Amino acid sequence: MKKILITIIGALSIGGIFAIVIYKNIDRDVKMAIKTEDTITFFQVGVFKQEENALNFMKKYNSAIIIKDNDYFRVIIAILTNDEAIIKEKAFFDSLGIEYYLKKENVNNEEFIKKLKEYEQLLIYSSDETYNTINKKILKLYESGTK
Repeated sequence: MKKILITIIGALSIGGIFAIVIYKNIDRDVKMAIKTEDTITFFQVGVFKQEENALNFMKKYNSAIIIKDNDYFRVIIAILTNDEAIIKEKAFFDSLGIEYYLKKENVNNEEFIKKLKEYEQLLIYSSDETYNTINKKILKLYESGTK
C-alpha cells in the first residue's frame, strides 16, 4: 500500500511539473499571437525642457512635430515601423547631413499602424523628392491619432 501511495504521489508531482512548464509556454505563445502593440521608430532631432525652444528648433525642418514626453519636448522628423523604410529614411537624412536619434516606442493603435504601413510602402518605392510629403502625412496622422 505504501509503495502504491508513493508511486501515485510521485506521478502526480511529475505530471504537475510538466503541466506548469507546458502552461507557461502556451501562455507566452498565446500572448505573442494576440500581440496588440507594435514598435515604432521615431527619428528624433532634438529634446528640450522648454516648449518654446522646441518650437524654434522645429522651424529648421520642413516636416516635424513635437511630442511631449513627461517633462521633455521631443522634435520628431519621421516615424516608421518597417526596417526597409527605416534604412531608406536613414540614408535620406544622412545624405542631407541631418543628425538624428532613433527612439523606439510601443504603440497600441491598430488603425494608426495600418495606415503607417501603407505610407511606408509608398516611402520604400518613392524617390527622395517625395519623402517630405510622405513624412508630413505620417507625422500628421500620428498627431491626430494619439491626442
